Amino acid sequence: MRKTGVIWLGHEDYLCDNTWAIQRGILESLGEQPLILGEWGNIAVSEKEAVAQVRRLLGEQDCCGALVVLTTWVECNVVMAALKELHGRPCMFWGFPLEEVEGRKESTGSYVSASMFAGVVKRLGLPCPVLLRSFKEPEAIRRIAWFARAAAAADALFYAKIGLFGYTSMSIYTGTFDHVLMRYHIGPEIEQMDTYSLIRRAESIPEEKVAAARERLGRLSCWGDKVTPELLHKTMALYVALREFCEEKHWEAVNVKCQYELSKEYRVVPCVSLSLLAEDGFVAACEGDTPVTVTMLMLSYLSGQTVWYGDSLTHWENTLQFSPCGFLPFTMAKEKPEILRFENLPGFHGLQVCGVLRPERITWARLVEDVGSYHLLYGTGTGMETEPRGGHMPALNVQLDGDIRELCDAYAGQHFAVAYGDYTGELQMLSDLLGVKAQRI
Repeated sequence: MRKTGVIWLGHEDYLCDNTWAIQRGILESLGEQPLILGEWGNIAVSEKEAVAQVRRLLGEQDCCGALVVLTTWVECNVVMAALKELHGRPCMFWGFPLEEVEGRKESTGSYVSASMFAGVVKRLGLPCPVLLRSFKEPEAIRRIAWFARAAAAADALFYAKIGLFGYTSMSIYTGTFDHVLMRYHIGPEIEQMDTYSLIRRAESIPEEKVAAARERLGRLSCWGDKVTPELLHKTMALYVALREFCEEKHWEAVNVKCQYELSKEYRVVPCVSLSLLAEDGFVAACEGDTPVTVTMLMLSYLSGQTVWYGDSLTHWENTLQFSPCGFLPFTMAKEKPEILRFENLPGFHGLQVCGVLRPERITWARLVEDVGSYHLLYGTGTGMETEPRGGHMPALNVQLDGDIRELCDAYAGQHFAVAYGDYTGELQMLSDLLGVKAQRI
């Protein structure tokens, strides 16, 4: 993922030793942020110099966006020159109050300049946050880190490709999407292929590749006694085929329409195949729900982790249960999962992953397509000790931080992306950058 670069702007009448001391303090405060490229450098004081800084940032440094530091009072035309040269790339403006330098507080005009340009940002309705905090405040550095991750995620989404085999399963209307709207406003290109192409590829996989995949699955899980060699072979062949497609077509994510072509006709669901694919670093999902797959991709970029999705299956008091049919990335499980055969369910044939997720803090989210626009529904909660649903389906019970009644009123689909940790700050930043309304429960 590409980094956010730092641009320094100021006014020649205000530059002095204190300014350079503050610049050093800012760089020290930013520290080793993995997605921020901060360098000691000249402070641009003219439109020409501001444009040159941005061009170097986008060209030589290959950054995806900018943290624009208003080191002193800056005239609007200089800031606007930098903003225009960024051509809509993610941008955050940072000004700070009086800072203590060598025992006394010094005014550089940064605070006044930032509050002034905040008016410009608001008047134009730009998705550019303006930060007015001291570089000595941990909250300021935390918000900048949120922005850098959100900027990198927005940039990655812009270039992302998602493979979609079939389309939405079981006539799930909320799994459908407007291709052009998604591509233009959110970013990913969706490459749709027919299930026949996947099956045809799976049936042509050499035995040695199937055997290698089967061996790897054995290291990550244990198998029930009803897992037949035939089912295992077809499942692993499906996994290898999916991986090959992802690598050949440069997909960051893939979604497979499982029901009913695979579940009833081919009689092998992709639950285990997708769970193993998720361990390879790809975002993987099923049932053709493209909006939730894009949400998973967002959380994957923001967290750098493997992500999961589940149905919001039921709730009691303020506890919500997430549970899919048989999809569970192995490293997200509390204990070593078991591979079982679906039984007594006429709509399911094949293998599933049986286990529960680790009872830790999570972020859950869903991107919702409206008429001509999007909104993001998200929140946090604490995972609880959970038993497999029905004795064999993956699940996680979550004590919500928000009010379950508010979530019930806001439902716009049953599938939610889940990641370990709290990424609500980054999600809000990303929503702002994409121009998507966000509702936190």
